[in-house]
Amino acid sequence: METLKQKIQTDFITAMKNKELNTKSALSGIKAKITEAEKLKGNVELNDDEVIKVITSGIKQRKQSVDEFTKGNRLDLVVKEQDEINVLEKYLPKQMTSEEIESVILTILNEFEPGTNKQRLVGQTIGTFNKRYTGKADNSLVKQIVEKL
Repeated sequence: METLKQKIQTDFITAMKNKELNTKSALSGIKAKITEAEKLKGNVELNDDEVIKVITSGIKQRKQSVDEFTKGNRLDLVVKEQDEINVLEKYLPKQMTSEEIESVILTILNEFEPGTNKQRLVGQTIGTFNKRYTGKADNSLVKQIVEKL
């Protein structure tokens, strides 16, 4: 079975052949980040969960750029970044709904001792969620739901 990293490489080659500039640009950037992460890990190939973390980080970075470009009234760059976000999101697992996230978080909260410091509980809950459901939900949404509960 093809790994996520191999799928990205295959899609990158296809994008190059078809002259799909935005797809090629997005995948090229993520390939570079994956290689960088592998070097930091001692030249060990990343597994799919680790690749998903790299992709998630890339999407987060691009969303921040979209915000900055919007403030700077650079709509041409906003469109480019948004196109790259759309390309990268295809490599993430199916995203969980708010209801699914809430249900999982309630289960996780029940695993902790009552009376735990609220700030610490929020951090531990988000950390546990992210370990079990890597890339399946937007971290800001998870944090929002945890704080609400």
